[in-house]
Amino acid sequence: MKTIFRISLFFFTLTAPLLLARTPSPVAVPPPQQEPTLELDVETAVDLALAAHLGLRSRRIDTLMAARDYQYRHSLFIPEIALQGSLSRPNEAAEALFPGQDDPARWRLDTALSATLTLSPHMIHSIRAVTQAYRDSRVELEDATREIDLEVRRSFYQVLMLEEQLRLGERRLDAALERVEEIRNQYDAGLVDELTLRQVQVSAENQRPALVQQRRGLQTARYRLGTTLGIRTMEGVILRGKIEPEEILQLDQEELLGLASRNDQVQAAQRAIESARIQKDLARSALMPSLSLGLSLAPSLTGDPWSDDLWRSGNWDDGGSFSVTVRQPLEGFLPGSSTRQKIQNQEDRITQAHLRVAEVLESVEVQLVDLLGSLESSAEAMQSVRNNIALAERTYELAREAYAGGLRDYSVVRDAEIDLADARLQLLQEQHTYRELLLDLSHLLQTPLPGETRDLTEGKLPLEHTIAPEGKTEKENP
Repeated sequence: MKTIFRISLFFFTLTAPLLLARTPSPVAVPPPQQEPTLELDVETAVDLALAAHLGLRSRRIDTLMAARDYQYRHSLFIPEIALQGSLSRPNEAAEALFPGQDDPARWRLDTALSATLTLSPHMIHSIRAVTQAYRDSRVELEDATREIDLEVRRSFYQVLMLEEQLRLGERRLDAALERVEEIRNQYDAGLVDELTLRQVQVSAENQRPALVQQRRGLQTARYRLGTTLGIRTMEGVILRGKIEPEEILQLDQEELLGLASRNDQVQAAQRAIESARIQKDLARSALMPSLSLGLSLAPSLTGDPWSDDLWRSGNWDDGGSFSVTVRQPLEGFLPGSSTRQKIQNQEDRITQAHLRVAEVLESVEVQLVDLLGSLESSAEAMQSVRNNIALAERTYELAREAYAGGLRDYSVVRDAEIDLADARLQLLQEQHTYRELLLDLSHLLQTPLPGETRDLTEGKLPLEHTIAPEGKTEKENP
């Protein structure tokens, strides 16, 4: 038995290295690659949104069509040209007028070339209408761009605020959990009673539901921002920026009231006045005479189109005419005619447009005064909260020292910590409010503010469409 065991051990000793050599070595699996992070500041976010927004792309197409109409606005002076040819055969054969004369050809070939041009004052005002439509389209594109700019900046700073709120909440929960461990150690040492320990634990656990809601709200806000920017997922996207405004602006109310006419609604109401005037001139042009110029060439073949020589001039009869026609409408001069009613209605619309400008301007001035008051209140609130934070920090330090010395109960430390966290959160909210008010002020007056908004003037719109001389479309990317 011992011999068999020794032989088996010897055989295993010899074959073990060979088996180990034939065993495939494990393949090293590379660690999963992390998705590259994308850092975005507010200006880059605005550029992405302007390039990806579907509604803005549709408006660019509207502007492109209006630009094409404006480029070829003088095509009204191109005459109407038509070329016509007809080959006819009567049911009954034509007979000769005189005895011995050959019967005329039964087939007949007629051609015609005509050109007609009608000149009237209506053409001039139509060109004005096309020009005004092109200008309106460009301004509306700028207004839509500013709307998206405002929306993106609002969403961007809202996400930053929610992220900072979440960080403050997590920091507050971590401090509360550290405090729980500290009180538990003191409870184990017999320095505090169980009631104090349970109160600290309850206070810490009460913060968790609020953090869950904050995370969910932040996730929703980031998703909405990513949809606006054209980004499918916001995973790995880091927003760079700060909620604190660059500076507290010193705003002059009287100077800003002088800029109220820059508001987009005021500008739209003023453009409506010009549009109403053009429509009035178009209605009045129905009372004006028109001049029509006509030229026609109508050669016809006198012989048989199947047997005669088509290129011989003697086989053709020259026909045609030149005409000059003056037309004076008379219906518009009658009392109660539809033309006169249209003119009077357009005059009333012009009056309404002037009243609309005054109404909108008054509303903008009221909004401006209200915004300036809110900005002033927010600036004062931020300064007050900063002073309160300094007091809360000092109070928290004194409470910890008093508690460490056994002079105060732990509830004093907990209350001081809560007051400090609330003061920091209040400052964050006030800074966000001040930024939003600045954005509203810039959008209301269509005026860029330093460090807050950019200048979106005509001719500098991102991804603007232009018309090439040959009529081909081009895109200019910034």
